[in-house]
Amino acid sequence: MLLRSSPPANMPKMRRSWRAKLVVLGVLATGYGAFMWHMMHSKPPVIMERVLIPVDVVKEKKQAEPPAPPAPPIPLIQPPHVDLPPPVIHR
Repeated sequence: MLLRSSPPANMPKMRRSWRAKLVVLGVLATGYGAFMWHMMHSKPPVIMERVLIPVDVVKEKKQAEPPAPPAPPIPLIQPPHVDLPPPVIHR
């Protein structure tokens, strides 16, 4: 297929709403790309420091509680019998 500088005359035109959506999508993608480039290539304005927060990590030992009683058995019930005639297939 040869590349042409203009589309053929019988090619349907794109509606304006789609063009506007594509322009907005392009602007958003460009803005996101510029923001990510800025975040990756700029030097951090403040040097990150390690902050130590005093926290007790070890829990206090509690008295041993008795184990819970076992769950009662669940009785299994058979589903009701459904008697349906087989479908009739006409060929």
